[in-house]
Amino acid sequence: MRFLIAVGLFMLSLILMLLGVAERTVWAPPANYKLAVNYEAANPYVVIPNTTLSLHPGTPLLSVSGPRNVFIATARDGDISAWVGDSAHTTINANKAKTKLSATSVQGAGATISPVGSDLWRATRNAERNASLKISPSQGCGVLVASDGAGAAPNSITLVWPIEFDLFPSNLLLGFGLGTLVLALILNLLIYRNMRKRRGPSRRVPKAPQGPRIRVKQPKMAPPRGRRAARKVAFALPSAVLVMSLMTGCSPTVQNPIATPSPTGVLTDAPVVQETQLGHILTQIALVASDGDAKNNATALNSRFAGPALEQRAAWYSLRKLDAKLKALPKIAGKPITFTLPAASSIWPRTVMVVTDEAGAPSPQMLVLIQNSPRSQYQLWYNVRLMQGATIPSVPVQSIGAIPVAQDAKFLKVVPNELPTVYGGIIDDGPGSPGAANFTLTNDEFFMQISESQDSQLAALKNGKITFAHTLGSSNVAALATSDGGALVAVSMIDGYTIRPTKKGSAITVNGLERTLLGATGSATGIISRYSDMLLFYVPKTGSKDLVRLLGVTQGLLSVRGR
Repeated sequence: MRFLIAVGLFMLSLILMLLGVAERTVWAPPANYKLAVNYEAANPYVVIPNTTLSLHPGTPLLSVSGPRNVFIATARDGDISAWVGDSAHTTINANKAKTKLSATSVQGAGATISPVGSDLWRATRNAERNASLKISPSQGCGVLVASDGAGAAPNSITLVWPIEFDLFPSNLLLGFGLGTLVLALILNLLIYRNMRKRRGPSRRVPKAPQGPRIRVKQPKMAPPRGRRAARKVAFALPSAVLVMSLMTGCSPTVQNPIATPSPTGVLTDAPVVQETQLGHILTQIALVASDGDAKNNATALNSRFAGPALEQRAAWYSLRKLDAKLKALPKIAGKPITFTLPAASSIWPRTVMVVTDEAGAPSPQMLVLIQNSPRSQYQLWYNVRLMQGATIPSVPVQSIGAIPVAQDAKFLKVVPNELPTVYGGIIDDGPGSPGAANFTLTNDEFFMQISESQDSQLAALKNGKITFAHTLGSSNVAALATSDGGALVAVSMIDGYTIRPTKKGSAITVNGLERTLLGATGSATGIISRYSDMLLFYVPKTGSKDLVRLLGVTQGLLSVRGR
């Protein structure tokens, strides 16, 4: 009996291991799904939408070839469509059976430009004739293929989706098979040892004669019932049934992988940039700033600077040309990044707020980047030095992004584009001015310095009159929502100082940077000076107990002229 059990275990181990090997070989799915298409090259752009990239699960490998240069870029589907616009392009789609790709030409009269270097691209690949790129279809990613934007795009595209095959069932079968084989060998060894102990001839003793036996018939009884009877029946299951059940449970069923359906509704748009994109953008901005600072050339900044950031730097370049002893402005640092808040949006203009904190810098700087259209680059509109002890409120994580806030939003304690007027009135009139109750002024060093400077000028001016004006410097106010319903607002304020003499024969004198920029010691008709303030505020929502806080400021002299 034990010998039969050992043989059964051996057969079972053999079956299990054969099933494990078959799982890896005969029943294994193909290594990948491969679809290819060749088409007549005519249009300058080829668009591969996310629906095509998501035909099968996994991360596809895109291979593109053509007679000339090959450029591949990935971005959100909507961003690619916005960038291509009305230009002629080719769209790559699949049939309903997901077995064949087709190319559809879309005519258009839009302008064509080179896609190389656009800030919209998440990842790029640029090579001669052949290029490959692994593409993650997550977050609605699509692909743009081109040559140089002028000539025809490459004409051969291949997509390969690797199939992830789970080896756990095969490993389980092989493991159980090997374990059963070891058990069978041990049982055989025990049987062999027992036979050696009992080996040799055995003599039989003849039995004594016995009388006839009387067989007593047993009365018929009802079939056994109860737990003991059930236990006996349970233990009487044939081993063959157990073996077949194991084999049935472990036998693999190979099916084609099915893509997980995506949700039909999206609560918010995706963030406008990813980490790799932002790193590339900041690197380019830092290089442009470094080149402009080295040459005192404001024209070199035009590609990556705009608005108040460009105005302040250009004015400083003018001062340095007049006075070579002036130091360069603190450089724009592209890294390390300590804070990132991109807008969650699918329309333009788009805003990104990022803080970089380079070792040796006076303080961290908040860089506010704005992209005005799909084909334009992100430009630096505000570079604000954060104040000592400033705390940025809680904001959504980078992977979610923040909701853009309109510059005339009424749900905030102060309307964003009215901040310069309200805050300027507080500087002029002090804590008793209208709107001051909504601001935190206790630790506002900028407010204290400017208000004290204005008071001292009023006290020192004997033969003249000075007026102050604080106005909105740029209509491009950048605001992104915080987690508590408030907003981070970057805004420009122009401080205007007009001084005119009140006595005949008297004149207004200036000194410092104003004298350098004016090119004279003063003017008999008066002086008009303009300063630019790039301000960063935290503005809570209406009804909140929090107050408006100034988080950072960068001030620069823009112009000085006689009246």
